[in-house]
Amino acid sequence: KTLKLHCIKLWCLALVSLFAQNSVHALSSTILSPTQQTEAPTAIRKYERVLSFDTNEYPLSDIVAEAMGCNTIDELGKLHLREPEEFRDQGKIRASLASTRSPLKRVELLRRALTDKWKMSSQKRQWENDCLPRIVRDVVGREVMGQETKLIYQRAPMLRFHIAWPLSADEVEVHDNSMPPMGGRNPGTLAGLHTDSEYGHPEGEVNFFLPVNARTSGTNSLFVEGEADRGDFEPFALNYGEMMMWNGNSCRHCSPRNISNQTRVSFDFRVIPGSLWKEPPKKKGFFQLGSYYLDATALELD
Repeated sequence: KTLKLHCIKLWCLALVSLFAQNSVHALSSTILSPTQQTEAPTAIRKYERVLSFDTNEYPLSDIVAEAMGCNTIDELGKLHLREPEEFRDQGKIRASLASTRSPLKRVELLRRALTDKWKMSSQKRQWENDCLPRIVRDVVGREVMGQETKLIYQRAPMLRFHIAWPLSADEVEVHDNSMPPMGGRNPGTLAGLHTDSEYGHPEGEVNFFLPVNARTSGTNSLFVEGEADRGDFEPFALNYGEMMMWNGNSCRHCSPRNISNQTRVSFDFRVIPGSLWKEPPKKKGFFQLGSYYLDATALELD
């Protein structure tokens, strides 16, 4: 009799466990989008997905290289070997101090000079007015947001230059290799530890990280945690022709000092599915449709 009761108890516990598992699965199916359920690379990093684009249709490396005066994609990775004076008005940089400026100051000046060079180029307008909206509509829209009737995207995302700054012999032993670095940033950091929501970005934004280098990985990449506050920071590893979809709104991310020998050049843009778009109060807030955002489905594109 005791054995029979024990077996009945185990059977009941098994039924309860099975019911609980099915309930959790149903709840997850309700909360997560189809992409998050089936398309994530791993269960741990469920908000990430690699998308591919045709580099002949969208020759982004060539566009950026032309703006920077480079001949090949490999030269983009060697921009850290150039001097700030090559890209910026001599009047804005005191060339006489070039021999005495610190390595950190040189990295900062070069980054600003490259950014200014890009902002003044015709290639920037080509990217914003042609390539970007077509990528949003024809790559992002078709691959992961095919059910959306509107695709709200960031109209003028930045081109970022993560300048390579390899460690000197004296720095090898003392460099902070923790991830994220102590305090969220170290000298040479491109972007300190943060989430986009901390800067007022609306919920529903989906981030896209698109490098134009031949290869992006390690410290020349972007470090991101797999889920909010999980702390499992890993760098994205991508080849040219690939971009990463990820959740920068709630997942912390940073670009610490690039100690590799390759400068990273990358576009970072955001898209909000039309079904998640919430019109902000008029004349309030920075993230307005028609200024910060445009609708890719409403544009006349070739």
